[in-house]
Amino acid sequence: MSRDAWLALLVSVLLAGALWVEIARPRTLALEWRGPLKSVSFAPFRDGQSPLEEIFPSVPQIEDDLVRLKGVVEGVRSYSASGGLEAVPALAAKHGFALTHSAWLGRDAAANEREVRALIRSANRYPDSVKRVIVGNEVLLREDLTPGELIGYLERVRGAIRQPVSYADVWAFWLKYPQIAEHVDFITIHILPYWEDEPVAEADAPAHLLEIIARIRSAFPGKPILVGETGWPTEGRSRGPASADRLSAARFARALPALAARHGFDYNLVEAYDQTWKARLEGTVGARWGLFDAERRQKYGLEGPVWPLPNAIPRAGTALALGVVFALLLLPRARSRAAAFALALCAQWLAAGVVESVYHALRLSIAPASFTWVAQRLVFWLYQHGLATDVLDALYLPLLHDSVGPLARLWGWSIAVFAVLFAAAFLRWTVCLLSGIEAGRPARLARIGFALYAISAVVFAVMFATAGRYMDIPLPHAILPLGAVGTLLVIARLQPGMASARCALSPAGNWFGRCASWLLPLAGLVCLWGEADAMRTGADFVALHQTLGEQIPLIAGSILANRELLLWCVTNLLLGAAFWVSLRLTQRIATVAE
Repeated sequence: MSRDAWLALLVSVLLAGALWVEIARPRTLALEWRGPLKSVSFAPFRDGQSPLEEIFPSVPQIEDDLVRLKGVVEGVRSYSASGGLEAVPALAAKHGFALTHSAWLGRDAAANEREVRALIRSANRYPDSVKRVIVGNEVLLREDLTPGELIGYLERVRGAIRQPVSYADVWAFWLKYPQIAEHVDFITIHILPYWEDEPVAEADAPAHLLEIIARIRSAFPGKPILVGETGWPTEGRSRGPASADRLSAARFARALPALAARHGFDYNLVEAYDQTWKARLEGTVGARWGLFDAERRQKYGLEGPVWPLPNAIPRAGTALALGVVFALLLLPRARSRAAAFALALCAQWLAAGVVESVYHALRLSIAPASFTWVAQRLVFWLYQHGLATDVLDALYLPLLHDSVGPLARLWGWSIAVFAVLFAAAFLRWTVCLLSGIEAGRPARLARIGFALYAISAVVFAVMFATAGRYMDIPLPHAILPLGAVGTLLVIARLQPGMASARCALSPAGNWFGRCASWLLPLAGLVCLWGEADAMRTGADFVALHQTLGEQIPLIAGSILANRELLLWCVTNLLLGAAFWVSLRLTQRIATVAE
C-alpha cells in the first residue's frame, strides 16, 4: 500500500477509537447515595430457570443471591411463598434482611391455596424477618381474579397472621377499585414511569412519583403507602422520552432514597437481578431491570462512576480490529488520497455495523406475544372479511403458539448470521468494483442482502405497529446497510470512472428497487403511527386526556422526544432514497446507452 493509504488507516483507527472512548467512557454522575437501598425486588431465578416452566433456584443459589445484596439493600420483597421459594424467609432471617413476603395469586384456585397456606405458615414461623406481607400481585390488572375473590384472600390472611397485610397493583387500579383499601393495612402501589401510557423521562420521574403518591394519599387518607415497584430498565427500546440505559437507571436509583426520605414514603426498587425468563413476556426490556445482570455482575453502583456501555472493551476492540482488516482489503485500490481516507473511515463504519449488529442480535429478546398478537389480529381481520374458517382458527393459532418460542430465539441468530454474510459479500463485491473486475456472484449476494434488509424493515414495521410495546427498535442493525451505501457513494464520488457504483443497489427495471424506494419510508411512517396508536388507546392516557385537542400535542411531543425511533425512521428514509436514486441512475445510463 502507498504511504497515503497507511496514513489513512492510522487516522481512521485513531478517529474510530476516539469515538468509541467517548461513547463508552465512564460517566461521573452528580447524584450519589451513600448507604443501602430500603428494599429491592428479589426473584433469584438464573438463566435456564423460570416460574413459567416451574424450574426453581436451589437453596444455595438463593442464599448466594441474598449474601450478594448485603450492604446494598436493607430488605427484599418476594413474589411467591411456595414453589421452591419457601427458603427465603429463613435465609432472610439468617442474614438480617427485612422481608416483605408475598403470595402469588392467579386463576388456578389450587395454586392459590398453596400460596396462601405457605405465606401464612412463613409469616407465623419467621415473625422477626417477615415484616409485612402482600397477597396477590397485579391480579386485577391481569383480570385473574375479581375484586370480591381478592378480598376473600386478603381477609383470610389478615385473620391468620399478625403482620400488616396489603395487595400490590399499578396505582391506577387502586383508584379503579377503591373498595380493596378497606381490606388492607397499607396500600402497595406500582409506579413505573417508563411503562406509563404516557411515558415519563427519567429527569421528570421524581416529580411523577410525587404526583402519584399525592393522588393516592388524597384518595385514601390515613393509609400507609408502600411504592412496591419502581425502577428503570438498563436496556431495551425507548418509549417516548424514556430511554432504557444504564445512566438513566443509575440516576433514578440514586435519586430515589433521598426523594423518599424528604417526602416520607416507603419504596421497593425493581429489581435485584436481571430476569432472563421475563423476556418471554416482555422482550428485551422486561429482562433488564436489575441492579445486577443475570451473571450476577453489578451494572451500576449508588456512588462512583457508571459505565454506560456494557461489554465496551470487547465491542470496541473487535470493531477496531475488524475495521483494520476491512481497510486492508479496500485501501490498496484507492486511487487518490481523499479516496483512501474516505474508504478507511467507511471500513471502520462497516466493521462497527457488523459488531453492533451481531452483539445486539445475540442479546435481542423478542417476546413471543409480539408474534402471536400480530397473527391473532390477522386472523381476526380474515374473519371480518369472511376469509377465515374455524379450521384455520383451530389449527393455525395453536401451531403458532407452540412455535413462537423457537421462532423468537431464531430471529436474533438469523440477524447475526445475516450481518456477517452480507458484510463478506459486500466487501468482496466492493474490492472487485474498485479493481475493475466483474463480480457477478458477490454483487448478487450483496444486492440480496440489501433486499433482505428492506424486507425485514417492512416486516418489523408491521409488527411494531401491531404489537410494539415489547419490541426493540433495531437501530443498531441499520448501521451496516447505511455504511454499505456510504461506501458505494464514496467510490462513485472519489474514484474516476466509478459512477456506476451509484446505481449498484438495483439493476435497470428491478421491480424490487421500485418497491423498496417507497416501502422503506412508509415503514418508518408506520412505526410512528404504531407508537402514536399505542398511546392513544392506553386506558389511563384516555382517562386523563379525553379530547383529541389534549391528546395530539402530547402524542406528538412523546414521539419527537424518542430519538431512537426517529433515527430508525430517518434510516429507512435514507435507504429508500438510495434505492430510488440507484434506480433513476440506472435508467438514465440505460437511456444514454440506447
